[in-house]
Amino acid sequence: MSVLLSILRDPDALPRLRTQDWNLLQRESRSQQLCARLSWVIEARGQAQDCPPDVWTDLTAQRFFAEHKQAQVRLELRKLHKALRPRGIPILLLKGAAYAQAGLRVARGRDFADLDIMVPRESLEAAETALERGGWISGTKNRYDQRYYRRWMHELPPMHHRTRSFEVDLHHALLPLTGRLRPDPALLWAASRQLPDSPFRVLCDEDMFLHGAAQLFQDGEIAGQLGALLDLHQLLEEFGPRDGFWDRLLMRAPVLQLGRPLYYALHFTRRLLDTPVPAEVLRAAQAHAPGYWMRRSMDALVPRVLEPRYPTRRPARMAAWALYLRSHWLRMPPGLLARHLLRKALRGGKG
Repeated sequence: MSVLLSILRDPDALPRLRTQDWNLLQRESRSQQLCARLSWVIEARGQAQDCPPDVWTDLTAQRFFAEHKQAQVRLELRKLHKALRPRGIPILLLKGAAYAQAGLRVARGRDFADLDIMVPRESLEAAETALERGGWISGTKNRYDQRYYRRWMHELPPMHHRTRSFEVDLHHALLPLTGRLRPDPALLWAASRQLPDSPFRVLCDEDMFLHGAAQLFQDGEIAGQLGALLDLHQLLEEFGPRDGFWDRLLMRAPVLQLGRPLYYALHFTRRLLDTPVPAEVLRAAQAHAPGYWMRRSMDALVPRVLEPRYPTRRPARMAAWALYLRSHWLRMPPGLLARHLLRKALRGGKG
């Protein structure tokens, strides 16, 4: 097990690290962009004094970058609300933006690659028009890519403002329209909640966790996404003690067709990060487990691509490639998938 994963799993192991372990911990946390989050994990356990001063300074310095990105998110959200407010379009925050605006602990030190928001499907065209008038433009110029997003995906092509580089993903659903699992957006909106003193809404606790699970294990390629697994781990740490959360989670997953991602999320957070999940919840989630050979395959592949391998071991390229193909197989029917991958391959060859 990598040093970073072992510390995220058991921060009490910090005093046992040797000098070479500290060096490796810094390298692995940088490669996964988890320095700031690791510093918060250590501080929350009251173990900052167990870190060498130079290592602790390096880890906490990364917090300034994370705070800067979160400030950018807040600015972008104000601008988005200003653009959409005249149309009366409600905004549902997803993933990192939701964590930060809801004040969840998982947002501490979290980096942001983009900003994910969701609007009702019937308001999608009006929302896109309002954003274009407000200065947001699509960065996707290829006609096939535009058609791919608009006909088959759960979001429009990524948009960014002409004077700001922060990327905005405008969703109307959680998973691709061509995918095997399609949670009903109406159910998500109905269970969502309004943030206090805010124009934005966020998913309820169980839907927020299920969305993260679906993004990682149903729509994602998994490789290099230790941060996404850490999101799930920290969400369960925060939501788990709340009254009735586990019962609501188990009941909600099949309603949204997300029983399989729930199984994978609980299984791998427990296995890799020792997440506190009640035994009866794990047993109940087994009802959504795949068949024997798929379980064996995922148990072999997922830890290899999630565990940091830099810089001491070769990248798990074959495992990553297998999970990449799996993600596309779940995202599209076979005929459409074959045409899509062929087109991508031909475009890559021309490039």
